Amino acid sequence: MLRRLAKDSVIYGCSTLLVRGIQIVLIPVYSRVLGAGEYGIVETVAILGALVNLTVALEISQGMARYLADAPDESQRRSYASTAIAFSVLAYGLFVLLVVAASAPLSQWLLGGNAPAHTLLVAVGALAVNGVFVLVQDLLRWQLRPGAYLAAGLAYSLGSASVGIFLVAVQGMGVSGVFWGQLAGALLGGLVAVRGAAGLLAIEFDRSRLRRMLSYSLPLVISGAAVFGNLFAGQIVVRELLGIDALGVYGVAARFASVVSILTVGLQAALAPLVFRSWREPGTAPMLARVCRYYCVCMVPLVGGIALFSGEILLAVTGPAFHGGREVLPVLALAAMFSSLYVFAPGLFLGERTGHAAALNVGGALLNLALALWLVPRLGMGAAAITTTISAAIVFAGYVLLGRVYFRVPYQAIRVAASLGATGLLVALGLAWNAPPPAWDAAQLAIKLTVLLTAAAAAAAVGMDRDDRALITDNLCSFLSIKHKGNN
Repeated sequence: MLRRLAKDSVIYGCSTLLVRGIQIVLIPVYSRVLGAGEYGIVETVAILGALVNLTVALEISQGMARYLADAPDESQRRSYASTAIAFSVLAYGLFVLLVVAASAPLSQWLLGGNAPAHTLLVAVGALAVNGVFVLVQDLLRWQLRPGAYLAAGLAYSLGSASVGIFLVAVQGMGVSGVFWGQLAGALLGGLVAVRGAAGLLAIEFDRSRLRRMLSYSLPLVISGAAVFGNLFAGQIVVRELLGIDALGVYGVAARFASVVSILTVGLQAALAPLVFRSWREPGTAPMLARVCRYYCVCMVPLVGGIALFSGEILLAVTGPAFHGGREVLPVLALAAMFSSLYVFAPGLFLGERTGHAAALNVGGALLNLALALWLVPRLGMGAAAITTTISAAIVFAGYVLLGRVYFRVPYQAIRVAASLGATGLLVALGLAWNAPPPAWDAAQLAIKLTVLLTAAAAAAAVGMDRDDRALITDNLCSFLSIKHKGNN
């Protein structure tokens, strides 16, 4: 199972890197062509898009995923998938019509006069098409077709990047060009995903299966909205209290922090289907615990590296208007790590206690919002990153404590805590180190790298047990042996 997990994680990770990573790759282009206020519009629509994807289709993707795994034959799986996608198309179509009807006030509220009114319509079209694309691509994941999943991600990236760069940098279309690029990418990716789903879809709409999927997923709409609150409360408070320029700076930092989730979402994408299919088998829980320990050890150099070198990262790839993001980038990277840990505590979902998960996420979102409203006016946008991290950590702890009744995972908590503690220490060092304006300093870079490598080595020694390290060594030796035979 671990080998299948490793293989699929790489494929799903590459796809996610293409789809979400392209937004980071485009930052050097967009941040130099667009001002902080215009980039604030891009970030505002990104926040809206996250909420739309969580609510408009009533989280039907979650219901589809849950019952595809238990469906006894191909015809029932096809019925569930086709019904879910048809419902999603109808839901997003209704959403677009409602936005068109109220486009004037919505445009003034969201764009604030910083972009033409038709920009909102292009953005909403991109959000709707992207929502359907993501669902079809998810179908490929739950049906264990990682190759087709990767092809769809590649198509999305090529379409959005090529069209976006041309319209923004060459044609000078500004913010509208960004959204036209996203629309083109979603259309192209969706076409490739539908083709990759050949045999999984039919012209079919089963009301009884729709009701069953929605009965599972409707509580997750509340949960999803709460997750949205956890992820974006900071951005919303920054926009409302500090202005859209501050949101642009915060948003660029958040994009770089998302590298953490982008590089680990492949593991999450591969892990969830395997756990849902085999959670009753006795070896699944120990396997999940081991992967969790590996993950937390890997977070030390990844999150710690972003934290220590945040000033240099922003200095290298953004304009001066965005260098202030160094005060939030380290903490946002830590928040991204905690936000992704829930995948190692699936008990509430396996026990079909989605209402419990919703309540937990709502509590975390309310805590995040309350802390942000209190601290941001006093401490600035750095406080928004801190409150996001605190709420994400508390929600993860809740998933572990409440979910163990239904699925107990033997984490070896002391080892996991040691890795998380090392990561937190590096984040604190990064904040202190990057307080002055960024500048290139070879000696300081060398010291930072030494600290990072030392922390990573310590985490590898303490955060894993002997069997964990032996398994890595055995698999590495096996891989090298196979490669050597192949070369001969």
